[in-house]
Amino acid sequence: MNTAFAVVTAKDVEAFAELYALVFNAPPWHEGWSVPVAAERLLGLAAAPRFEALGAYQAGKGVGLVLGSGERSIKGWVLHIREMFVAPDLQRSGIGRKLLAEFERSLAGSYTGVYLQTGSQVPAHKFYASCGYANTDLVSMTKRIEL
Repeated sequence: MNTAFAVVTAKDVEAFAELYALVFNAPPWHEGWSVPVAAERLLGLAAAPRFEALGAYQAGKGVGLVLGSGERSIKGWVLHIREMFVAPDLQRSGIGRKLLAEFERSLAGSYTGVYLQTGSQVPAHKFYASCGYANTDLVSMTKRIEL
């Protein structure tokens, strides 16, 4: 089936909430998203300055999405990918690779680089590495806020 790619605007990102929940409730994530909470997350990400998103569509239906936002660095603007997901039944079909490549092409001329975070022990890590992404010396840290 043919796949088309199109810019997704902040007002259109909510249409991907059901797919987001489906993907991140499946292995290896098992996160437990409801569609309303997924919609809230996507809308929140879409509210960021310099929001950028590209969707993959088959027969008019969204089957994948990559989105992020820009941040100014000393060397220019960089894009932080916040989410990328493809329908479970289409993963490993090449759609994700094409979606990411199209997204990167759409950023050329406006951004000097792309950053993202993913787990070191999940299939996404190998996927991004195979697309030319490399580990950095940055460390992600977290702290729980207790009431």
